[in-house]
Amino acid sequence: MIGKEQIAHDLAMAYVNNRYGAEVSGEFSVNTWGDEVSGSGEVETSRLPGVGEILMTKVGTGEKYFFGLMEKMESVEAGYVVDGIFEKMIEDYYAAYSRFLELLERR
Repeated sequence: MIGKEQIAHDLAMAYVNNRYGAEVSGEFSVNTWGDEVSGSGEVETSRLPGVGEILMTKVGTGEKYFFGLMEKMESVEAGYVVDGIFEKMIEDYYAAYSRFLELLERR
């Protein structure tokens, strides 16, 4: 028999996969008339950014322009785009794992 920890892990993975899976949005219409089928619409799918995608942020250079009222900005690397998402996924995994394990222990 599979242990409760393994079951909790598997369910937590399913939860995280569902929570962070592809987002699909849009509208689609299908019409049928006898054997004929026609349709139209627009569907958009978005996924998580690539693991190596660099997060860029703008920081001031200290150099002023426009009569000294505005500061010039430059783009600099600030880690990876997915870092914040991955941190949230890890939090969600441990929270889901703990919750599933608690529910399994009560069973």
